[in-house]
Amino acid sequence: MSKFVLNRRALLRGAVGSTVVGLALPLLDAMLDSNGTALADGTPIPVRFMSWFFGNGVRLDRWVPSASLAGSDPDSDNPQFETGLQQGDAWALSPELAPLQNVKEYLAVLSGLNNRAGSQNRRGHHDGAAGCLSGIPFIALDPGNANYASKFGGPSIDQVVASRLQARGINTYLPSLHVGNSKRITTGEGPTLNHISHKGPDEPVASVMSPQDIYAQLFGNFVPKDDPSGKLRVAMLDAVADDAKRLKARVGSADRQRLDAHMESLLQLRTQIEAIPPECIEPAGPTQTNDDVDGNEPLEEVAHVMADLVAVAYSCDLTRVVTWQQSGSVGSTVYWMTGATTEEHGLSHEPGGQELIDAAVTFNMGCFAYLLEKLASTPEGDTNLLQNSAIMVVSDCAQGLTHSSWDVPFIVAGRGGGALKTDLHFRSSNDRDQGANTTDVLLTLLQVFDPTATEAGADEGYSSTPLSILKA
Repeated sequence: MSKFVLNRRALLRGAVGSTVVGLALPLLDAMLDSNGTALADGTPIPVRFMSWFFGNGVRLDRWVPSASLAGSDPDSDNPQFETGLQQGDAWALSPELAPLQNVKEYLAVLSGLNNRAGSQNRRGHHDGAAGCLSGIPFIALDPGNANYASKFGGPSIDQVVASRLQARGINTYLPSLHVGNSKRITTGEGPTLNHISHKGPDEPVASVMSPQDIYAQLFGNFVPKDDPSGKLRVAMLDAVADDAKRLKARVGSADRQRLDAHMESLLQLRTQIEAIPPECIEPAGPTQTNDDVDGNEPLEEVAHVMADLVAVAYSCDLTRVVTWQQSGSVGSTVYWMTGATTEEHGLSHEPGGQELIDAAVTFNMGCFAYLLEKLASTPEGDTNLLQNSAIMVVSDCAQGLTHSSWDVPFIVAGRGGGALKTDLHFRSSNDRDQGANTTDVLLTLLQVFDPTATEAGADEGYSSTPLSILKA
């Protein structure tokens, strides 16, 4: 008997009143070849990209794995650590990276990198955000009443990846999705510190902070337009249930379980989203954040719901490119769950505030760990979503006390569909003039999605040399 084959773009369909609705499906065995390593038509299983950003740096002595300090002050502008490559059991996660223990095998931690796009050291956070996310030096703007202002000098890496995918004829429902967590973002110093995604110098792309709005972006076209309250989402799931039942009769047992899990996860997501108070936009006034509780942002709760939404978006191939703005450059996020009562950027400048900075970074890595574990636990073909992802984690400076563009924290997570090596720590150098360029990492990641790519960045941040230790 020939195998039942289902197109990757197949939808579950139904009707809500007079409106026909459709619901995207996760990758099923019926969509794969007999080996489960490609789609039924021979097309490779999708690979996804993500930029995951948090502001204000780390504590290097608590971040760098196997951090054996060679007699130098960890808060100096050039702390000394053991250089070289450690793999597998030869390296261990540092205290700030400890929350990632369950997904260590999917991590490549990179240190001793030089953000050469920020080598002019014109302005620490501006150099770091523009350089690490695009490889192109920022363009200074008239600051007006602000201390400084700038915009990106070119597209950020996420938009480069998205454009390369489209050029190869790979089109998804959303070319890119932009997730945010903390709303306390700096808005007065130009687009560089306000946004992490940029199509070009004058085209910043805003992060969406509300899980409800992300849900609407992903599934809004499946919901009747006359349903502003979203109550018909339940009816939508009921409407496609008959189609799901018919499909289950034609696929194997593993696919039947995936269909059941998919429907259940969407119902659970809706429940989680409805539990978070919506952001309120007051007419003729500034945007307000009504979801604070006693002045505290629910950072962990929102991060978990956003991670669940991203996993569904990846699994249903609604997008292959995501940016995640956990917190902003110079942002005023207060990590109240660590005992802090002062915003993080101010603390990062204070020698006495470094233990709270350490706790904030550890908290952020806990949120990142939840995302990675969610992707790793989501099956796809003969592996999982994390195997088929390439995720870069970076901040806008090495550590707040120095605001240096040298030795910025960098992680690559996921194996890029088999293109990337993981379970390693590589320290390039203890010399700012010798360390690998952060744009070398951007080029390495770009080549996962476009093997013909030969360069990334521009001017001081230009790279034509991918980081070979990352390439499988």
